[in-house]
Amino acid sequence: MINKKKKEISRESSSMKIVRINLLILFIILLIPFAKSAADFSVNTFSCTPSEIAINDVFSCTAQIKNNGDAAGSVSTATLYPDAGNWLEESSYAQASGSSVDPGQTTEVTFTNLRSVLSGNNGFSKIMLDDVTDTYVADNNVKENVIDVVVSVNSSVTSADASDDFDATAEVTAGGNIDVELTFTVNSGGCSIGSQQNPKTISDMSDGNIQSKSWSVTMGTTGSCSYKVTASATGDAGVASKDDSDSGTVSCNDCSSSSNTSSSSSGGGGGGGIGTTVKSIGELPASYTIELSANENLAFNYSGERHYVSVTDIKETSATIVIESEQQTFVLSIGQIINADLNGDNYAEVSVELRSINIITKKAKVVITRLTEGIIADKGEEDKKLEGGITGRAVDGSDKEISEKEKSETLEAKKGFYKILLIIVGIVIILIVIIFILKKFSKRNIYK
Repeated sequence: MINKKKKEISRESSSMKIVRINLLILFIILLIPFAKSAADFSVNTFSCTPSEIAINDVFSCTAQIKNNGDAAGSVSTATLYPDAGNWLEESSYAQASGSSVDPGQTTEVTFTNLRSVLSGNNGFSKIMLDDVTDTYVADNNVKENVIDVVVSVNSSVTSADASDDFDATAEVTAGGNIDVELTFTVNSGGCSIGSQQNPKTISDMSDGNIQSKSWSVTMGTTGSCSYKVTASATGDAGVASKDDSDSGTVSCNDCSSSSNTSSSSSGGGGGGGIGTTVKSIGELPASYTIELSANENLAFNYSGERHYVSVTDIKETSATIVIESEQQTFVLSIGQIINADLNGDNYAEVSVELRSINIITKKAKVVITRLTEGIIADKGEEDKKLEGGITGRAVDGSDKEISEKEKSETLEAKKGFYKILLIIVGIVIILIVIIFILKKFSKRNIYK
């Protein structure tokens, strides 16, 4: 009787083991769909168009992404990052993808509206494929040559007698990898460089390199010698170009008094604007573009009344702009536009855009455009402090508080959260089923 009972217990124990093994196998099988990776993506090629640009110009880059896995899948968002130099306007550029890619096949993602704010032979650090880091761009040393040039002139004397000689020297500072052509031009005074080489060239300049060229100038007899040197830079690939110029004046000691006047690059201010009025254009045309340094302004008329656009502060990617007669202050980032009220009726008569910033020359390119429709004017910093208004709007006219990039990132974060939650719920359900079966089986054995 005892042996019979022992055999029954042994059989029940064996059955229990078999059930447990079967449940464990079932558990593992059910987990396989969760553990299986749908696809494996990596960057296959990467290139930018154009291959070199002038500072503040816009360009685009295209990444070819390959599915190295054994199942179809997609990359929801690819995000491009600059290298440690932070030479791009934004710290990262996200681009939605989402198209399904079969194993062994590729898809392309193009990052558009990239803008460089620093010159140099610049690179990239990585591309994020959703939450996976790909360093193809860094490993393959992909570069974008961003060029700039600054020229400054210096005369060996401040004044000279008629027919005397002096040296005019042009010092060139390179941004990126460039070749430079220097052209000497006489503005007034009858001075001359004779048969000397003009233009002069400087080849193979690298970022930050400084070189100079000089001319021997012979004073004229009709007045002070006013001259200009223009530096025309071309990238080493011959694709991008950039110009800069600077002027110099040497007074004539013994020329006629009627012509012995000193030349100046600025028009002088008077009665308005902040700093020096560098240009006065009369009635504002449909659109007008000007480069201004800090504490310089443009004077213009609108419906016969005098107004000013002044730049008071310049940073790498933004500038402070003041519009008068009714003084209004705006802080604009590159590419932003504000609509300004000139006559106090709360409607905008002109728009002002910060087109670009040259961080080497510390000049902001500003575009002033006439408006013909009844557009509500934007509030300046003075009114913003009271009302919480905006300082400017993007060129595309978007005033959304949440950008498309932020929406995309939020959506991807939610998808990832729900995927993890689904896996956890599935595991919990499986464990509950296993525990329930084990308890039921144990109770049945007890009652036997």
